[in-house]
Amino acid sequence: METEQIQARISELEKNQTELKTAKDAIKDALESDLEYVEACEEAKKANQKKKQLKESILNNKENQKFAEEIRTNTQDQNVLIEILSAELLDFYQKSNKEEVVDSNGEVRKFKVVAKLLPKNSNENNRNSHGKFKENA
Repeated sequence: METEQIQARISELEKNQTELKTAKDAIKDALESDLEYVEACEEAKKANQKKKQLKESILNNKENQKFAEEIRTNTQDQNVLIEILSAELLDFYQKSNKEEVVDSNGEVRKFKVVAKLLPKNSNENNRNSHGKFKENA
């Protein structure tokens, strides 16, 4: 019974995705056929190019480059810490069957365990245990 429900839910999800794509394509076609909208997009594109050039010149400042590097490093560190914590919480859940843990300040913190279905025809060898693509793949 459980697999039948899962199969039905997957079929329903795929049907919904097809309907969503059809509706999005219809809206896209309507927008692309409107001359005023197309012109506004061109103007916005030019403004974005100017904005990008100004941003680059500001970010080329030595002090700002230092901040940008600090942001990159801290973001990478944060992502690694989040992945480690996620694995530790999953292990904790599997061993204790509890969805809350006490943090270093003594506060009870709740967490949730999430399962996701990988896309069809995904190359499983290029994904880690969390379903994310491996960096060197």
